[in-house]
Amino acid sequence: MSAPRRLCAACAAVLLGACAAGAPDTKPRELGDSAPDAILVPWMSVDGARVAMAADATGAPRLAAGPLTYHRFVHVASAAIFGSDLYVADSGAAAVFRMDLDSQVMTRVPAVAANLGTRLLVGEDYSLYVLDTLSRRVLRFARSGRLLATYAAGLDLASPVSVAVQEPGGAVYVADGLQQQIVAFHPLGGGARVIALRGAARNPVRSIAALAAGRDALYASDPACGCIARVAWDGTVLGTFGHGLLAQPGPIAADRFGRIYVADAFQRSLHVFVEGRLVRTWGAAAFGLDRLDDVKIAGESIALVDGQRAQVVLQRVLPPPARGARGSP
Repeated sequence: MSAPRRLCAACAAVLLGACAAGAPDTKPRELGDSAPDAILVPWMSVDGARVAMAADATGAPRLAAGPLTYHRFVHVASAAIFGSDLYVADSGAAAVFRMDLDSQVMTRVPAVAANLGTRLLVGEDYSLYVLDTLSRRVLRFARSGRLLATYAAGLDLASPVSVAVQEPGGAVYVADGLQQQIVAFHPLGGGARVIALRGAARNPVRSIAALAAGRDALYASDPACGCIARVAWDGTVLGTFGHGLLAQPGPIAADRFGRIYVADAFQRSLHVFVEGRLVRTWGAAAFGLDRLDDVKIAGESIALVDGQRAQVVLQRVLPPPARGARGSP
């Protein structure tokens, strides 16, 4: 049995190293000081938690509702974090869990069965978006677990692979990997419109593996060209980057500082771009993982997923150094 583990100070000293092997430690450990140009700082690693039988009206676990049983994740398909809320889609257990990181107790999100294609996203209003690939739709839940909206578009959404939300409170975008297009929905559901990707001959989008909403545009991973496409909200391809640096770009995320994080399945690495320029690369082993099956950022936190190891590694996202400071991109 193990609980979420705070990553050790030695890890922080090398920015992203994995802790030494040994028995799980349920006591929080303080992080060491980060380097002036650090982007990520280790926080904790999660491979399961105690499960409460019920949640209250706010979605918080009701600790007195019954005995707490420990659930170790079987196969993690996706994870998403915002504040102290961590959502994990355990496809091996066919369940989506909401974990309260303060109490380190989680509850099951009702009426949701996770599978290998399930993808999660948490909005700034704490609502949960669940990409249901089998039913070709996205479900939006309140923090309490109440269903708020359903996003579906029939044949226009033949093979959904990723979901992104234009914050604050903007449209919901779903990428169709088969038809290589994006479908946009009104935040409250309905109002679907197909966004065809339009670009110059030098900026074609040949495939879409994942989608993320940045401050000024959408960003799409294109494994066919080994690049990232920057796409305006109306579908205009503004440019591509990462050529020659990425082999098989997949999960992608954007932080509030304009940095774009791309997981490369072939290289088993995480790349960070600023304005199309590569500024940092880590191998998955730097996080104590074998691979990176999902990457999600919200606020000042990033969640990294290794599905086969059934592990979620959390990192703190640091602001970039001031202009002119040592190590500033």
